[in-house]
Amino acid sequence: EMASLTTGTVNFGEEVFENPPPLIERLFRAMRARGIVPEFECFDAGHVDAAVRLTDRLDAPARYRHFDFVLGVPGGMRGTPEAVAFMAGLLPEGATWSATGIGRTHLPVTLAAIALGGHVRTGFEDTIYYRKGELATSNAQLIERVARLAEESGRGVATTAETRAMLGLKERGG
Repeated sequence: EMASLTTGTVNFGEEVFENPPPLIERLFRAMRARGIVPEFECFDAGHVDAAVRLTDRLDAPARYRHFDFVLGVPGGMRGTPEAVAFMAGLLPEGATWSATGIGRTHLPVTLAAIALGGHVRTGFEDTIYYRKGELATSNAQLIERVARLAEESGRGVATTAETRAMLGLKERGG
């Protein structure tokens, strides 16, 4: 029902994560034809602009405006609270967004996303440490921490139904 779609090329450490505009558009059109909602993965500010231009040009409905900021990748935008605020400020009105910080930037980005009204992506794909020098024991441990931080900040955790509604996904049959 959802799939990641990176909307630009980025140096990814020692590699190049190549996503030329014609490929991005082909993938977006294929996703839309199948009813798949993209999660626009944005490693840098230009990726937000590229996704907005694409959805505007193709007159995509509002549900096609979910962004995930992947910050702290060497070659992409820094994983700082300031970067989260900057990226969130680029979004069109009504867009939904989440953020994740890679490695040691994970917790500062998580806290900033919660404070700024965004959502959080977490798990071993983004960090393997629970805290400095301590490996996380599971994805569940990382998720429980984010849930606790959200609850303590007064944000709470969305239910599955609330999340599906927020992202414009159809309710699944029982």
